[in-house]
Amino acid sequence: MNIIEAVRQILTDYPKMEEFTNKIHIDFTDNEQRSDFGLSSTGDTKVKEDILGNQTRKHSFMLYAINQAFNDYDRLSNSTFLLELSHWMELLDTGKYVVEETIDECAYKGKLLSLECANAMAFQIPTGDIKDGVMYQVQIYAQYSLERKD
Repeated sequence: MNIIEAVRQILTDYPKMEEFTNKIHIDFTDNEQRSDFGLSSTGDTKVKEDILGNQTRKHSFMLYAINQAFNDYDRLSNSTFLLELSHWMELLDTGKYVVEETIDECAYKGKLLSLECANAMAFQIPTGDIKDGVMYQVQIYAQYSLERKD
């Protein structure tokens, strides 16, 4: 699984995820749903490379979450959920997640090294009516290693 699939799997594995949603889309949220997630890849950067071609990389994501937010109780519940999710991801044993990528026709296999979360906040009201829900965002940074297979 590539880094995008690995992070999506991690989010799906979060024990409290069903309290918020049961579906995590890639690159979009379903505005018709009252609770929904969209995981968007926003870039991948090579951090370092050794003489053998092994790499350490950092991938950036935006996680968008839509949920009801009509009153302060709902908004506090949503923010608390995202805070707890961020803590859980940062404390996760990431080494068990295997990452496989193909770069310039070379196969690489590695593992997830760490996850960092930042800027969990209310982002927008998609329909313009707060009764329809609020979209929150969380930035996720996944650092991972890749070793050449050949």
